[in-house]
Amino acid sequence: MKHKKVTLGEIARVAGVSRATVSLVVRKSPLVADRTRTKVEQVMADLDYVRDIGAARLRNNSSRTIGVIVPNLLNSFFTEFLSGAERVMREDDRVVLLANSHDDTSRQNDILQRFRGHGVDGVILCPAEGTQPELLTRIQGWGLPMVQSLREVGRDLTDYAGADYIEGVRLAVQHLVGQGHHRIAFLSVTARTSAREERRNGFARALAETGAEDAGTVEAELTWDGAAGSAAKVLALPGRPTAVLCFNDILAAGLMLGLRRAGREPGVDIAIVGLDDLPLAQLTYPSLTSVAMLPEQIGALAARLLVRRLVDRAAPIARSIVAPALMIRQSSCKKAD
Repeated sequence: MKHKKVTLGEIARVAGVSRATVSLVVRKSPLVADRTRTKVEQVMADLDYVRDIGAARLRNNSSRTIGVIVPNLLNSFFTEFLSGAERVMREDDRVVLLANSHDDTSRQNDILQRFRGHGVDGVILCPAEGTQPELLTRIQGWGLPMVQSLREVGRDLTDYAGADYIEGVRLAVQHLVGQGHHRIAFLSVTARTSAREERRNGFARALAETGAEDAGTVEAELTWDGAAGSAAKVLALPGRPTAVLCFNDILAAGLMLGLRRAGREPGVDIAIVGLDDLPLAQLTYPSLTSVAMLPEQIGALAARLLVRRLVDRAAPIARSIVAPALMIRQSSCKKAD
């Protein structure tokens, strides 16, 4: 049995208001009084009204959807990032389509084509490793507004929202030096991205500023096994680090597990600091000192930049950068005398 769709006219009749008023409520216009809005929304709920997005798209030449592409979903950083973007887009009456590129440029290209097929109004892209600037030119040629976030291909080619990775690393190194550590190693991911390069540059700058010694760099795959396996490499470094700064909290948590398996006590025998400050940081043992990069705020900023771009395609390119904050916990022990 086919059910008849509830119309705006029916809602207006039951609520005792004009159809125009109901339309304003559906479009979340601020012109409707709160009391009237509440009444109309209750009638909509009672009648199980669903907005016809297809019809709205035909009228406005807009799908009211945007695409978000991230490189992996193992790291909860990206789910928090998505939460911020979705919140802003919901306020703008848009739906977010999420896709995982798995850090693969071919998969990323396929996703972009599917997004085009679905008629998304714009895209927030965290570029996969190996993405070339030519991709941005292609997307601009499609007339598809885009914001890069967290990673960046080129500089000032598109709007960008991200964290101040260099400042975050500086905060971490300064803290470790203040704890008496002067031989500091860096545990990095293998993926060559702008986020990795900024962290590496920040590490070099911070060592120069503090006079601390670079005790070496170890690279690990961004998996739990890869992170745990990095412990043996860290312990074998000729620089004999007393502290390790990790690319993110996942590598830090895995490293602490690997150290414990090797008979070393994180936070006692060697200090560990992560970057991101995910909820995971408070669940590790010992609890992880980390630099908060505030992914939800970054996601919200990326979404606002995209909304701005949708309104004004000719707006000047803009950057929104979130300042980091050091969260001190038990893993960054003082160096033993």
